[in-house]
Parts: sequence; C-alpha cells; structure tokens
Amino acid sequence: MNASGPADPAFCHIPPYDSTDGPEVAALAKLAGLPPDPAQELALDAIFAQAGGRSAAFEIALISSRQNIKTATFKMAALGWLFITGERLVVWSAHEFRTAQEAFRDLEELITGSDYLRAEVRNIFRGNGDESVELLSGSRLIFKTRTKGGGRGLSGNKVILDEGFALRPMHMGALLPTLSAQKDPQVVYGSSAGLADSDVLRGIRDRGRPGGDPRLAWIEFCAPPPAQVCAAGERCTHALGAEGCGCDDPAQWAKANPALGIRISPEYIASERRALPPSEFARERMGWWDEPLEGGTPISAAEWAACADPQSVIDGPLALGFAVAPDGSSAAVAAAGRRGDGLNHGELVEHRPGTSWLIPRVLELAGAHDPVVLVFNPAGAAGAFERELVEHKFAAKPGPGERRLQVTGMREFAQACGALAQDVSNGLWRHLGQHPLDEAVKGARTRPLTDAWAWSWKNSAADIAPLEAVTLARHGYMTHGVHSTPQPAVF
Repeated sequence: MNASGPADPAFCHIPPYDSTDGPEVAALAKLAGLPPDPAQELALDAIFAQAGGRSAAFEIALISSRQNIKTATFKMAALGWLFITGERLVVWSAHEFRTAQEAFRDLEELITGSDYLRAEVRNIFRGNGDESVELLSGSRLIFKTRTKGGGRGLSGNKVILDEGFALRPMHMGALLPTLSAQKDPQVVYGSSAGLADSDVLRGIRDRGRPGGDPRLAWIEFCAPPPAQVCAAGERCTHALGAEGCGCDDPAQWAKANPALGIRISPEYIASERRALPPSEFARERMGWWDEPLEGGTPISAAEWAACADPQSVIDGPLALGFAVAPDGSSAAVAAAGRRGDGLNHGELVEHRPGTSWLIPRVLELAGAHDPVVLVFNPAGAAGAFERELVEHKFAAKPGPGERRLQVTGMREFAQACGALAQDVSNGLWRHLGQHPLDEAVKGARTRPLTDAWAWSWKNSAADIAPLEAVTLARHGYMTHGVHSTPQPAVF
C-alpha cells in the first residue's frame, strides 16, 4: 500500500487488511481536540488495520523528524486503544523519563479536557515514575522509562516504544517473549532517523523499507539521499554554505517534514539550519540516518567526556593548528598547550563555513599569542594555503622576523592522531566541551595505514576539521613547546 497526497512518505509498506478502525480513532482524537493531519490518518489506518480477525501488523514503525507526526499519533492511538477497542493494558515507554512524563501530561490534558472522555475515567495516577490512566472499563495506560534491566515491565496488549533510536537488544530480548501470551499484541516504534549505534532500529528498518515482512508496517518520512539532492553527492559535508547542498532546499525539507506548513514553518527550519551542526540537521530534519561506519573509533565517548573541563586554560606557550574540509566547505583553527598542573589541553578557537576567513584569522591569532608553531597537513585541502602562509613569513626554519610553520607528512600525522587518542585514554587530556569538537570526536572514524591509523574524512559521519585541527595543534606543541613563565591564554 502506498500513501497518496501531500504527505507521501519516502517509504510506506502496510500489510494487506480487510478493515481498519483508523477513521473512528481519528474522529475520537478530533473530539478530544487533537485532529489528525493526513500523515497521521495514514498511520492510524495502519495501526488499527484488521485482517483475519486480528491486527494486520504486529509491528508498526513510524519514522520522521521531530515535532512532525510521531508523538501526536501515539496519543491518538492510545485514546483509540483505551476508549474504542478497550485494550486491557497499553504501555507507553521512552528512553528518557522526561519524554514519558511529558507524554503522560499531554494525554491527561486531552482526556480531562473532554467531558465525554473524562466521564469514562476511574483514576489518574500522577506518581513520579508511576503515571497511569485507568478507565471504568478496566482498561489501563501506563508510562514507563526503559532501563538497563531491559524490557521487563513493558509487557502489555499494546506497547509504544518511543525514542526507538535508543532501543537496545536487551530491551527487545526481554520484551518480545512476554508478548506471546497476550491477545493480539502490537508493538509500535517511533523515532527520528537512527544514530550510528541504533542497531535495533536499523534492523527493523532493513526489514521494513523493502516491504517484505508480512506483519511489519513501515512508514518513514525523509528527504532523498545526498547522492540525489546534493551537488557534491555523498561527498557533501552539509556544512552551512556548502554549494548545492540539499539541506538548503525547502523542497527537500517538505519531503522529510509532513507537518511543514501545518505545525512547522519554513522560517523555523531555516533558523534551525543556521543554528544546528550539519550532522544534526541532516539527521534530525532531513531524516538521513547515521550508518555504521568503516574504521575504528579510537576515542570512546566516555573517555572523551571524562576529559571535559570548561574552566581549563593553557599556561605558557601554545601551538596553533588548522584543518580544512576536503571540499573547502569548512575550516577550523585550534590551539594546544599545557596547563599549570601538567595536563595537556586543546581547544577549538574557530570553526566556520568556507575558507576565506581562515588565513586572516590565523594571522590575527599568531600576532596575539605568538605560537611556538603553526601546524597543518598538506595532504588535503589545507595544502592550498601553504604558499600564502610563506608569503606572510611562516617558514619551516624561521629566520629573523619569521614564524615557525610545521607541515606534517602522512606518518607524522598518524603519530599525531595516535598520540591524542592515548592522551585521552590515559586521562592526560583536557578540553572545554565545545559542541563542534565533541561532534567531530563522536563522528570521527579512521583509515588504516601500514602500521598505524589516521583520521578519515571519507569514513567519518561528521565534519572532523575541529578534531584534525586540535590533533595538529597538540602535535605542534609536543614537538616545539618550551618552558617559560606561565601566561594564561584566553581566546
């Protein structure tokens, strides 16, 4: 089955059915003050479809950008299960307590705001973590937060698994066997596009997109892939200002956001585009999944987070490093040095779209902080700036009135990458917790060399210019740094 009209999903596969209570549920939701739009009506038809005396779909997955369709549809479905089909127990679960609590409050407001619905309520429990609604008929809706204990406690006739990107095998392993004893059970998944480690949701996607699973309904809103909508194809970094990037095309926004023009304005998405890191906008607004990547992840999220210190400063001399995205869509400048307690420190000084600003900013920083060295890797796009730096009196062997310039070869760059990872692993590194750098570390992957590794632009899921710049700055400081009277460096 395919959707029609202005709310067409990119992928829509619903098992064949004889009838559906979707329209009746939609009418109830409208009565409660939550009228569905066409995309939500499609989802309700899938959830409440019947075939052969049971639900046509055992699993229903609804994938779209935030604030578009998912949560409101789940509220409508919950009302339908409670007040129309009379399910014994409906469980709504989320990854975060706050998400489950907000859903409860919204649904409580819908029920208590309707004379018709409120008259059917026996109790509403508002305990911290024990939120639930019980009807006179005995039907119950409870709200749960998924925990490390897995899916135990989530068993019900109908189960909503919100924030599906965070589902883990232990949740499913504990939940699904308990549903075998339920009468006509269903599991409804809701999520934005998956993260690199969203293995459970990705597995469901790989069954749902082709449409071959006989009891899985898959409805996904997303823009066509970068290869189809970006001038640079898969090589596009999606940085703000990247020429011909699909992230700047309102027509592509509409394909990924069925609520555009209904609950979300183009002006808001345009503001989001300017404010969000490119990788976040691509996933959360364009619906592009973070796929499992080639190469290793030598810096773990936990180790990197443990090295964060927003108050950290460099005491003494410092080195500067810069890096440029392969297509020139962005560049970054970083500084590195040592703290008064002997720990190494690195920070992102500048990260902007394009490169026209790069050399003027480097010259400004060099004049203000007199770095022991400026480091870059000439193997990529940064190599185009070597001549300009030489013209500004940067040199490998500086004479009077010149500043030191260090050009790393491949082996030296690999050593720099490994040394930074070791510093982080050994707790010898400190950073400020800057979002662009954090995102670069999270999305960075590596490429193998003969007996080492280095950061890989091709394999990474983020703009890694901030990470490469910090890596080079640290290497420059460790190579050319000298002891002197400490002087805090504040950018």
